[in-house]
Amino acid sequence: MKVAILHPWFLMRGGGEKVVDVLAGMYPEADVYALFSNPEMLSPILQSRGVRASLLNDFPFASRLHRQLLPLYPMAVESFDLREYDLVISSCGPAMMGASVREDALHVCYCHTPQRSYWDLYPEHQLQLRPWLRHFFTMSAAWVRTWEFSAMQRVDHVIANSNYIADRVRTYFRRESVVIYPPVSMSTKPLAPANGDYYLTIGRLEKQKRVDILIQACNLLGRKLVIAGTGKEEEYLKSIAGPTIEFRGYVADDVIPDLYANCKAFIFAAVEDFGISPVEAQAYGRPVIAYGHGGSLETVRVNDPGGRPDTGILFPYQTVDSLVDALRRFERVEDRFRPESIQQHARKFDTQTFAESFTAFVNSAGKKEEPTLK
Repeated sequence: MKVAILHPWFLMRGGGEKVVDVLAGMYPEADVYALFSNPEMLSPILQSRGVRASLLNDFPFASRLHRQLLPLYPMAVESFDLREYDLVISSCGPAMMGASVREDALHVCYCHTPQRSYWDLYPEHQLQLRPWLRHFFTMSAAWVRTWEFSAMQRVDHVIANSNYIADRVRTYFRRESVVIYPPVSMSTKPLAPANGDYYLTIGRLEKQKRVDILIQACNLLGRKLVIAGTGKEEEYLKSIAGPTIEFRGYVADDVIPDLYANCKAFIFAAVEDFGISPVEAQAYGRPVIAYGHGGSLETVRVNDPGGRPDTGILFPYQTVDSLVDALRRFERVEDRFRPESIQQHARKFDTQTFAESFTAFVNSAGKKEEPTLK
């Protein structure tokens, strides 16, 4: 079976890219396509395979301006010649569901999220633009939404990365989907014998990640916060950070495990579609303090009906005061969290579980049966 894997871009190392790494390992002969690709941002498995990038990748300053080129994505996706492939897996993201495949080929869309700026966050994004850009964005958004909706109807099967995303796929694309959680590599190191003296957050430093809330809360309480990651908000975040805030910048993969394993807790204030970093923290037995919305409701166990121990604390509002209250609540009960129980909870998101579920789904879909999970 000839397989193609499609992903919007390899310009950073995030959760979507980790999913593609696992898919590439599952299908070692598959060809990988992307709209944009920076060789320096490819994982070792993709560096050895190579990525076939679209013509948009040749635009001047493409890496920096890739989001501004979004109205051109449909044309770029449809330019891929995928006639030789029996199975096409689109890792969506914007536009990738619109790939043109053979009539008898199987197209499975693994949906990370409908593009927020064109769907649920459209009004907010529109208001942030300058007037002359707003007019262009309004016209292009209407066309892109119509095209994406039509394209999603042609996909054979949709897999959502969480129940939260399954609801959004139903709302915006009118498609039902099966939920298969993204893969998270479980820790093979022994659990840390004692809690560290710092809180930790890892991820891109972008506005929607709300790292500013984490910084301001730790400023107020005088708590040590280690921030790993880079992004457009880095300079602003440094300008509001107090003396207890430490920026690590880009952190190599071999350093991240120790950061996770030795932190007091992982803190997180973003609305994530799934959120791999909080699960990775739990894989090291560390509790998570997260904003109780989106994927966090599915990855952090709180008040379990079956009586299983909590794996973290959720705070109800995306505000500094709400996080401050959560940090104080955590510190009153932090000795009650059991690393072994937290790590056991994280195993439901293990890479092997993802691979088995995804393979079983594709195999049953390829037999023209109603796809089921293993």
